[in-house]
Amino acid sequence: MAIDRFRRSGPNPAFAVLGGPTTTYADFGDRVSVAAAALAAAGIGAGDRVAFAAGNTPDIVDYLVATLALGAVFVPLNTRLSAAELQFIVTDAQCAATVADADLARHLAPVQDDLGSRLLGCGDAPLPGGWTRDRELVDGSVPLLRRAADTDPDDLAILMYTSGTTGNPKGVMISHANLLASVRNLMLIVTFGNDSAMLAMTPIFHVAALALVLCTVATGGRVVIMPSFSPPRFFDALDEHPITFTFGVPAMLQLIAAEDRFADSDLSRVLLMCAGAPVPPALLDRYLSQGAKITQGYGLTESTGTVSLLEPSMARAKLGSAGLPFPTTAVQLRDEQGRVIDTPGVDGEIWAKGASMSRGYWSRPAETAELLDADGWLRTGDAARMDDEGYLYITDRVKDMIISGGENVYPAEVEKVLVTHPSIAEVAVIGTPDERWGETVCAVTVLVPGATLDLDDLQAHARQQLGGYKVPRRLHVVSELPRNASGKVLKRALRADLAD
Repeated sequence: MAIDRFRRSGPNPAFAVLGGPTTTYADFGDRVSVAAAALAAAGIGAGDRVAFAAGNTPDIVDYLVATLALGAVFVPLNTRLSAAELQFIVTDAQCAATVADADLARHLAPVQDDLGSRLLGCGDAPLPGGWTRDRELVDGSVPLLRRAADTDPDDLAILMYTSGTTGNPKGVMISHANLLASVRNLMLIVTFGNDSAMLAMTPIFHVAALALVLCTVATGGRVVIMPSFSPPRFFDALDEHPITFTFGVPAMLQLIAAEDRFADSDLSRVLLMCAGAPVPPALLDRYLSQGAKITQGYGLTESTGTVSLLEPSMARAKLGSAGLPFPTTAVQLRDEQGRVIDTPGVDGEIWAKGASMSRGYWSRPAETAELLDADGWLRTGDAARMDDEGYLYITDRVKDMIISGGENVYPAEVEKVLVTHPSIAEVAVIGTPDERWGETVCAVTVLVPGATLDLDDLQAHARQQLGGYKVPRRLHVVSELPRNASGKVLKRALRADLAD
């Protein structure tokens, strides 16, 4: 998709880093050509996995397109993870190369010898020892990349790792067909084209942002990249660029609305796409009063980001809804026995089917079998109800997942780390309401007899193995954890107790 744009839209603007210069599609083509040449010189070919770790810059799109053009598999890394977590992903995916900017190369330095892959650095900043600058592998000028490798629709395109329900991240296998289906889904609902401009203010390594960036470049639009989220810079972006849409989570919208410039801003030309949690009614009303168009959606990495979307015209009429299924996606609600629920207003687990549903988990056949049934229906693990017009309302997370600031946190993953603290006998991790982040991670612990523990000590222990957003921000010590007759911890009871 993107390679064709190098020639069709050559002189048109393609990327801008907020506060920096705008580069053209011709520039984009040159960068992708160099990245592809560097990867090829490093021995990367069809089917090889390429890990990528960098902040929000055009480099991530360059290397995504270059990797796919070689028929290889792109493995975007969440830059907020610890070095140990990143090492697990790179080795689990058996990556032949790891590409990183200077900051992430330094972050990976303690584990780089254990990655088992060729280490390539992108960007201009000095790299630590052991890393080779990508451009150093390219001898002389590089011709424009005009043709991608011959791949089948079912060939693997992206391995995107999600936090694991049992403690380790899992690689979601996204094929070329999945990626194309997700892009088409979005294009059928959202207006893209030469006049569109996306403000990329969430990390591009997440599936929704990545799909929206691909939609934009596939149709010749402009991507304005915010290196890290900043509410004041949101308004700077509107002043400096013809932004037509952006994507964020409710916590980001809250912070933007708290800015003094919000009251005088004209948001009428910007489509605000939001996911991760419902937009609170009062916040929604503030944005609508400013003339903003808001669309709310629901998706997950396993569905390549797309399941349902609520169009802006229905924002008030269907308050709290995640909308209707995308045009190429089927959605059912099912009970615990897997039976379809046809009655409006009755809760059930969301099952989805369509071309954007992933192939399952990398090297995890048992967990893939739990995710997908024989007919291709994907179990999301999320509970919802439908109204009599088919609009979806998310009601619960079957897997106890916590969403903090738009990031998914699986309690089991955090518990596995916390229970190794010498003062902790038992621990349960839950999400508790937070005005800024939506939810925050809370550790409910039973201590070893005679032991003591404070939050600072617990956080220091957790940070050794977990990304910062997974570290508990609350600690609650109890004499025992509530359990049912089979010994399972009653997390709903804990959430109710802490809400009182």
